[in-house]
Amino acid sequence: MNQWGRMLLKIKLLPIGFFFSLIFLVSCSTDSTKQSIKLYTLQGHSQGTTYLIQVYDKELNFQSKQIDSILTAFDHDLSTYIGSSLISRFNQIDFTDTVIEMKSRFVKMLELSDSIHELSNGLFDPSVKPLIDLWGFDQTAPVVPLKSSIDSVLNFVSYKRNKHFKFTQSSKDSVKIIKYTPRFQLDFNAIAQGYTVDLLLDFIKSKGHQNVYVELGGELALSGVKIENEKWRIGVEAPIENNFTTDQVIQKVFSITDRRIATSGNYRKYFISDGEKYAHTINPKTGHQNRHDLLSATVFSSSCALSDAYATFFMLIGLVETKAFLKSHPELGLDVFLIFDESNTYKTFLSEGARAYLD
Repeated sequence: MNQWGRMLLKIKLLPIGFFFSLIFLVSCSTDSTKQSIKLYTLQGHSQGTTYLIQVYDKELNFQSKQIDSILTAFDHDLSTYIGSSLISRFNQIDFTDTVIEMKSRFVKMLELSDSIHELSNGLFDPSVKPLIDLWGFDQTAPVVPLKSSIDSVLNFVSYKRNKHFKFTQSSKDSVKIIKYTPRFQLDFNAIAQGYTVDLLLDFIKSKGHQNVYVELGGELALSGVKIENEKWRIGVEAPIENNFTTDQVIQKVFSITDRRIATSGNYRKYFISDGEKYAHTINPKTGHQNRHDLLSATVFSSSCALSDAYATFFMLIGLVETKAFLKSHPELGLDVFLIFDESNTYKTFLSEGARAYLD
């Protein structure tokens, strides 16, 4: 399983009407008096998955190596698969108090996760990693743990500030991180890919480009339009319940601009034990899965990191509580497309804002 897909399966959001090769450009203007608008496409691998960047413009004002540099720097801070990364060092039992730069991506993840943890009543929790490991979802043969084992691990699972760790500003440009509980660990996979997408789009826009598509592991950030003011068309997969299928069936198509989108679901990554199905969405307070009828959550917002995190959170709380949360927090500016099971039939729910995106 890839390094960023451990808490919840990221369901691919599919661009409609494209055929991609590694790097190519297509002339889109026939006006000989003007420089042609071209489609520039960059594609590669990062964080155990693939990324795709498309830019419509007269010329490309950045190089692919600059994209690689952003992705490498991100891994240096936040990859749990790189032993020397900042988060890997934090997760070691012998971690000692460390001062890091305020601008560090690790600090940004701490701050973002802190606010979402609070709003989610502790259910969005980046310290759930030991529970995921205990259930074996990172292994080829996951198993149902003993209750005593779950109870033991729960003793050091809680992102609540000042319980197992804390981070405080130590100077104008730095933050001090203190870890109280040696076995406490962090894993930001439920928000990190979305934040990476934000970083990439923000960098590309800083170079003067306005019509941009960025996708990493199914998380999307869209800016501007394609040629002739055509919005980006995005397809959301239908929830085909199969651990191994790579088939992609479109459930709904959206026509969007200037939104950042993430979709999560738990209908592919699961195992069955004694006739009971166990998805890998773990409640950090109980150490077990929540049972509900929600199959897939797509979130639209102004931040891909927030879309990523709240898609994960909604897959934990289910359909009814997601609707209630959205009603209680209009200030977040979240729109959703939800797919759920009702009497073995797929049903969908669209927030009012999401209806406007329907193609």
